Amino acid sequence: MKYNVLILSEAEHDIDNAFIWYELNQIGLGNRFYESVDKSVHFLSERPFSCSEIYKGIRRFVIKKFPYGVYYKVNVENKEIQIIGVIHFKRSSKILGKRI
Repeated sequence: MKYNVLILSEAEHDIDNAFIWYELNQIGLGNRFYESVDKSVHFLSERPFSCSEIYKGIRRFVIKKFPYGVYYKVNVENKEIQIIGVIHFKRSSKILGKRI
């Protein structure tokens, strides 16, 4: 069964900031980042429990070809995934700690 996906505003900002950074460094790379995030979200909507918990109900999916993780919670009752962050691995522990 497919879960609905809710991307929180902080996660949307994460995605937009990464897009801008990649696009400034190489034209088209930002779009490839967006595509990778989109594929990750689609995968998670169909397989929300494919990633193990890393901290108190929070799971992490590693985005292919980019050093980012999609951090999310699964709400079984509502059949919903809440994406709380799309964060670079070098920054993940600091930022994620503030959002929990």
